[in-house]
Amino acid sequence: MNERGRYAFPNAAQGQAPHGRVLATDLNPTALESVGDAYPWLTVAQHDVTTDPLPAASFDLVHSRLVLSWLPDPVHVLTRLVRTLRPGGWLVLEELDFLSAVADPAMDADAAAIFTRVLHAHTVVLAERNGFDPTFGRRLPGLLQAAGLADVNAAGRVSMWRGGEPGGELWRLTFQQLRQAMLDTGLVDDDDVDTAIALCRHGLSFMSPIAIAGWGQLPQPASS
Repeated sequence: MNERGRYAFPNAAQGQAPHGRVLATDLNPTALESVGDAYPWLTVAQHDVTTDPLPAASFDLVHSRLVLSWLPDPVHVLTRLVRTLRPGGWLVLEELDFLSAVADPAMDADAAAIFTRVLHAHTVVLAERNGFDPTFGRRLPGLLQAAGLADVNAAGRVSMWRGGEPGGELWRLTFQQLRQAMLDTGLVDDDDVDTAIALCRHGLSFMSPIAIAGWGQLPQPASS
């Protein structure tokens, strides 16, 4: 299993114990070090999935969450992950798609328009400054098929993110962190950002980005 970025360690991995092993990697694995101490079947390692060596044909399941959409060459990394699979192994990728990030029609129209502008400025900043692809989620099935995997499929989930709730809090913290960069785009002004941050505390009702999971299986070698 390979994951870089924010952690959402899958509880299903525990089903591999006591006979299986789980490898969890990250550029900064500090958040998982204490977890690794608690589970003897779990190995935690510092690792850069873009450049560090990966063991070939070694895993029955490889899982990556919110990684590829931030990379300059995601296809290269996806190919590297496929090579780590044993025949019959599965690759599971989770990424976001901002297609669904739209207002609840019941939300005040003017407030929704302001929040939409700020949200757009936020994605522009992430794309231009960090290389983030806000539409990457929809690419997963095609990329998995192009990588030669079989039984490819995908599914997504969304929720309503409201002011004063975790979704609103996530956007509030993000807008605060990116405030000056968003202003520098010229797409929004201080009043827009202040309004959006206030809505994150009260008044916001937006659909979340789609969290899309895509998966595929490495075919077994053809029998002679």
